Order: sequence, then C-alpha cells, then structure tokens
Amino acid sequence: TRGCMRNCQSGSYFTACLYIRPTLPFEATVVILAEALGISFSPDEEGKYEEYPAYRAFALGLEIALLAPPPPDIDTREIRDNCFQLIIDTCADVSDGGADVDLSALIAAQLSSATELEMERVDVVPA
Repeated sequence: TRGCMRNCQSGSYFTACLYIRPTLPFEATVVILAEALGISFSPDEEGKYEEYPAYRAFALGLEIALLAPPPPDIDTREIRDNCFQLIIDTCADVSDGGADVDLSALIAAQLSSATELEMERVDVVPA
C-alpha cells in the first residue's frame, strides 16, 4: 500500500467527452444523467459555454457539464449535429506532471448499464 500512496500523490487530470443521441428532450436527459451518475445538475447561469444551453454539476473535484446544440440561428459549428455533449473536466489546477486520465469509457459503461441513453461515436479529427 505504501507504493500506492506514492502514486496517488502525483496529480492526475481527468477528462471525458461523450456524445449522447437526443432520443429524449434536453431537460429529460439531464434528469436521467443526474440519477445515473448520482449528481445534481443546475443550469449554467454563468454562461461558461456561451451559446450552448448547458447544465453543470460538481463532484470529486470534477465539473460535469451537459451541453445541447446551440440554437440554429447562432450555430457556428463546422459540423452541425443534434447530439448532446457530456464533458467532464478536472476543476483543480494540476501542474505537477501527473497523468491525463480519460474517463469516457467508464462513464459510457455506467450510462449504458443504468440508462436507455444511446451514445454516439464521433471521431474528432486532430487539428
């Protein structure tokens, strides 16, 4: 266990990005996600995600946000899809060279087992 403690002290930056097919309205999807993940979402009143309607939750030092597509009249995305986007980011500033950990597969597995939500595979082309 001593080795484990030493490893845990280096910082880790946790992220995830999942695309959820809009089989339900946005607000209904928020409710299902909150229950499946054991968190409470609230509307993004700060406008962090600008034109994207969003709900945010905070747990374990992570920000979990669900974004809906922007309204069509202000949608400036190159590829317009109708998917909801679930984004997870570490809130803390991790600067000591720790590992980047992608939680996408873990969250997708949890949502697949606990909900009827459908994940969408979106291949993002590196810039």
